[in-house]
Amino acid sequence: MAAQSPSLELNLAFSEKIHLENNRDKHVFFMCDRALKSCSVNVFNKKSICNICTHKAKKGFKEFKKRNPKSELIHIKRSDLFNKEINYNNFSDDQNNEFLLGVHSTIGSQLRLENMDLLNNRWKKVKERMLESSYALYSYFDSFFTTNKVNNFVIFNGRLSCGRPLIEVSKKNSVNFHLFDAALNGKVPMYSTNEMFHSIEFEKRNSLITYLKWFKDSRSLAEQYFYTKINRVEVDDFAYTKNQISGHIDETIKELKKPLISIFVSSDDEYRFIGLDWGDYYILDQIDSIRKLINSKLSEKFDFVVKMHPNQKNIHKSIMERYKLLANEVNVLFPESYTDSYALIKHSELIVNFCSSISREANYMRKPVVQIGPSLYMKFLIANLVDSTDEAIDLIYHKKYKIMPIRGSIISFTYEMKSSFALKAYDFIEDGVYTYGGKSCRAPLYLRLIAVPAKLYVHIIKGNLDILYNFGMYLRNLIFGQTKVKR
Repeated sequence: MAAQSPSLELNLAFSEKIHLENNRDKHVFFMCDRALKSCSVNVFNKKSICNICTHKAKKGFKEFKKRNPKSELIHIKRSDLFNKEINYNNFSDDQNNEFLLGVHSTIGSQLRLENMDLLNNRWKKVKERMLESSYALYSYFDSFFTTNKVNNFVIFNGRLSCGRPLIEVSKKNSVNFHLFDAALNGKVPMYSTNEMFHSIEFEKRNSLITYLKWFKDSRSLAEQYFYTKINRVEVDDFAYTKNQISGHIDETIKELKKPLISIFVSSDDEYRFIGLDWGDYYILDQIDSIRKLINSKLSEKFDFVVKMHPNQKNIHKSIMERYKLLANEVNVLFPESYTDSYALIKHSELIVNFCSSISREANYMRKPVVQIGPSLYMKFLIANLVDSTDEAIDLIYHKKYKIMPIRGSIISFTYEMKSSFALKAYDFIEDGVYTYGGKSCRAPLYLRLIAVPAKLYVHIIKGNLDILYNFGMYLRNLIFGQTKVKR
């Protein structure tokens, strides 16, 4: 059971949906009762944070049982996971790889880091404990599924260390796994069955279904979506460009004489560790690829600028240092740049991107896009797709690229505007405030206060100064038991 808000409220509402769809079969919740040695919520296994999770989980289950009497809560304790010796020889190479990817994905999200070789001793220990917990979770549920008839398994997200082994054990025992999460800090729920949200096919299929449903209104919906993007209004994601100045382009870019290739980069820590769902594709190192582009024969014909995503301001310091070194060779617009992304697209001859969603907007603006490597949107025919930097260089140099059909962008935008993952029992009241069945699942103030040192410790270890810059918001969250995030 996911026990942090809004994940808890989403969990309860989605579980109720599955429960009702399956003739109210007995519904069992499993609560981690300080069982894991490290998890995505509590990487350093602090007791005070565990106390909040267990309190909220019990409170949430109590509300669920009122609405759905045929339900049960099972407490998983550490002895349940680790008292029995685990035979690591019983796991396949694919399973070992998936568990490791789940751990790397969790740590990558915590540190905004893509290269796990850079972990210090403290984080190597976290990795070890997280991996031990993954194997133990798999073994526990493998035993449970062997002795109990289970049809469905509800799992939070599925990408992280707590969820990845649950997906694998579901596959082994032919149990349907149902994933849930939400964008915009709980505002836009989503769920899937037997596949990851980050699956390229999941994105394509759901987008096409939504597009066909709203076909008559699709162009109008796409116009509305694009209007919200250029005016920094939140729809499906945070308005990351809100600090950019509309129409502004840095003077150093305006002074360039040759046709401009704008290279849009993004943080790919999520996609790098997806695993089998992206197993057919290789994700390149963006900085290495850029260096190869700018030092190629393309420099005879084009100037270059690298536009970092505003959200990359929090990437790991080692990656930021690499971008700073890259800035000695090419114009790099760092995350805090005031340059308007859409003005830059308009000013450019050609757009190059990797995993960034900007390809959709650039194509909608009728600019040619060359995409190196995979992305969620690669099946929408919105970019000239290549697998390697060398292919991109050849394509661009010989002018083999073209402006792609606008329909792909319209399909994707329609999906963003009309995403239809409804959960009747879940309510997003406002940012940081959620209910399940009209009830809040907040932890009491004394538990929140006791957990402050542990949470501060995590921020300090990660080098995250956001809590200092937004102290007022964090203080209000503490007092009122909310989970607001900085917009």
